[in-house]
Amino acid sequence: MIENYLLEELVTFKKYGTLAATAQHLLVTQPTITRGMQKLEDELGVQIFDRQPNRITLTKTGELAVKEAQKVID
Repeated sequence: MIENYLLEELVTFKKYGTLAATAQHLLVTQPTITRGMQKLEDELGVQIFDRQPNRITLTKTGELAVKEAQKVID
């Protein structure tokens, strides 16, 4: 079962757009968010982020995951 804090991190990432801003908003470190997002991808078994040097964005699957995560949180 996916833990709620991972879903919160994902939804917050969508809102703020960067790992650093997500971490700042959630009052944790950026590496904590990075590990959480990797764990979420592992648990879902799909790639939800497109990683490029100094940039991370949501894939189309990631966008769908955010919508579903928001439903669970609500």
